[in-house]
Amino acid sequence: MIAKSRSTTFFILLIAGCWLLINLTGCYPTYPKGKLKESIVKICKKEYKLDVKVDTLGKTIAIYLPLSEDLLDFNFGLTKSAGEKIDDVITSATRVVLSTDADFDFYCVIVHDARIPEVQFVIIKYVYDVKRALLNDISRGEYGRRILFDLKLNPQAQKERAVKEVFEKMGIENKWQSEVMNDFFRSEPTALGDIGYWNGRFFIKDITLPEFLAEQIANRMKIEFREDKDISASYMIKSSKGSYQTKEGKRFFRLEVQAEPKIFTDIERKELPDVVFRTALTIINKVLYGYKYEDFDYFEILDIPSSRVLKVSKSDLESLRKNKISFEDLVKK
Repeated sequence: MIAKSRSTTFFILLIAGCWLLINLTGCYPTYPKGKLKESIVKICKKEYKLDVKVDTLGKTIAIYLPLSEDLLDFNFGLTKSAGEKIDDVITSATRVVLSTDADFDFYCVIVHDARIPEVQFVIIKYVYDVKRALLNDISRGEYGRRILFDLKLNPQAQKERAVKEVFEKMGIENKWQSEVMNDFFRSEPTALGDIGYWNGRFFIKDITLPEFLAEQIANRMKIEFREDKDISASYMIKSSKGSYQTKEGKRFFRLEVQAEPKIFTDIERKELPDVVFRTALTIINKVLYGYKYEDFDYFEILDIPSSRVLKVSKSDLESLRKNKISFEDLVKK
């Protein structure tokens, strides 16, 4: 989590008060819909001397911040300078989003070191969560878990590098390479993990709440395996991927988890799927109930090492949350 200074916290609380006043009195918005992108750019430049680019798609705002200094330190954490600049951009975006008549649900900040643009850091926030946090409707810790952070190689950069290698082997001229790349390999992402900025172009998608929740659940699995002392003492998680899908008229969430024992004993291997399922179900219920989200028929959890799948209906999730059914009974179904 990026630490915020006292002045930044006070300032954001002040903005929250202004947001309440605007909504209660119906005053004209500080940042009209037609000037939203321009407003974010101007605030970042005037108040923080940061040059950003802004784009929108549907109900999603994307902000690109190139850094001229190191993004990461030797421990692969954000440098102090990078963290402060990202805070400044997030503060700017929050000011605008909370004081505009434009209807946006999500905003994301895409950051990379201009010297190594292949590595990117992406933060995604849900506007409703921001409002609830500013009104103290959710705790600071809960709010932190609702923010998506992703540090990885730029997906578009990886894709284009692979395609160019094929082009080179085929002997295709540069002019045709560019046309084919634009026509077939440069398009809107289909998943949150593909969001980014590459070669002067945004690669963003109109983020939906269910896919955001799916990714959040997957992210919370990683956090739980890292921070829960009982789990972390025996197991480590290698990957956790969430998605929201529609199949045969049914809408469902899917969570794919790859974890492994730290000590490879038969007992720990045998118990691992239940550890994954039990942890996942606790997180799933917390997230979906916390958002009052019910637009799904079931939740599917895949433990990759064992290939075991646990399919849980919406009604069974509710019964589990209310202690009307036990985990053991649920697994036996």
